[in-house]
Amino acid sequence: MSMEPETQGQEEFITLQGEDGQDYPCQILQIFDYDNKEYALLLHMGEKEANDADEEGGSLVVMRLDQQGDQAIFQTIESEEEFQKVVAYVEEMTKGMCDDEGEHSHEGPCSH
Repeated sequence: MSMEPETQGQEEFITLQGEDGQDYPCQILQIFDYDNKEYALLLHMGEKEANDADEEGGSLVVMRLDQQGDQAIFQTIESEEEFQKVVAYVEEMTKGMCDDEGEHSHEGPCSH
């Protein structure tokens, strides 16, 4: 998948191009290291605009981030085992980021 970064305010958006040739707009929520590899937590914006009141937001996507020269390449995590470990890490990482009233101390959706 290729990436085209764009910045809107302080939020960073990219457009991923899938193997099917389709473009997928995503917001970068967080980039993190796990097991000596770099990963990105993305919010897939879907077909509707992010500000559309009828849409809750989008779906979360986790991808491996590989550096090739001076470019960051987003890669699908092919291994189910690796994917499950990274998802478990993300869930642990985001635990406690929301207070009891659902207020966020982070950007993006709260999974609690």
